[in-house]
Amino acid sequence: MTPVFIQGAWTIVGQIAHSVLHRVKSKHMTSVHSCRLCGGPLSKVFNTRLLNKHDVAFFKCDSCDSLQSEEPYWLDAAYAVSLSRLDTGAGQRNMISLAGALSVAKLFGARDLIDMGGGDGLLCRLLRDYGLNCYVTDKFAAPTYAQGFTEPDFAKPEMIVAFEVIEHFAQPASELAAIFGAGAAVIMLTTEIYEGQNEDWWYLAPETGQHIFFYSAKALQLIGERYGYHFARIGRFTLFTRDKAKLRCIAASLMLRGYGLAWVRALVQLMPAPGVARDMGLQKSK
Repeated sequence: MTPVFIQGAWTIVGQIAHSVLHRVKSKHMTSVHSCRLCGGPLSKVFNTRLLNKHDVAFFKCDSCDSLQSEEPYWLDAAYAVSLSRLDTGAGQRNMISLAGALSVAKLFGARDLIDMGGGDGLLCRLLRDYGLNCYVTDKFAAPTYAQGFTEPDFAKPEMIVAFEVIEHFAQPASELAAIFGAGAAVIMLTTEIYEGQNEDWWYLAPETGQHIFFYSAKALQLIGERYGYHFARIGRFTLFTRDKAKLRCIAASLMLRGYGLAWVRALVQLMPAPGVARDMGLQKSK
């Protein structure tokens, strides 16, 4: 085999490899020319490394001011384990979410709840312990703590909670439509607000590769308006309500901030948990 033939063969191999890599990159870079939430134009702001291997571009929407990754092609690897080993705040977050969700459910008279993106079901289990008829959904995780409570026994939820969920949405327009289209009177979220942070922002969580869309306050306001909800940002919580309910919103603002939330957390620990025995009986009867 002559050196000229070998050199020619390597040239062809190199051209094929370059073509394949170009096609893969083009596939991954689709749908980054318009915002996946509002359809507005995008401007690239930085690149960062996700999962310690993917060099990913991030874009800011010129219309809704949100930040988003390029089309997320790495999610299968990112969700190989549903709960990141770096999520050491999961336990405390569930306790805070419990206090917040119980407070709002009581204020707005909601009993039938869905915990969307509820992970292992711990929050769902706690909400049921304290008397709420909560069910959990999560396409990436098994409901370890809420087995048997994934199929709601009601046609329409009165309240939906989605804590640390919407930043995971690859297609936020359609995924938010599913949440807001359920017809709940109250929708309660948590997510960190994007305010122009750069690639050093801790909430990007690049080691996990799971956070891919970051909402501005303007974007959350627009979401509420799109679906006919009143929007309020109260402490770490985002609240959407069908009824403006000014007095109840004032009460929520007192209960969901600082010392108010701390007092509610403490009070919850003193409350009876009738749902434990009730659900035990329910599970045995199935």
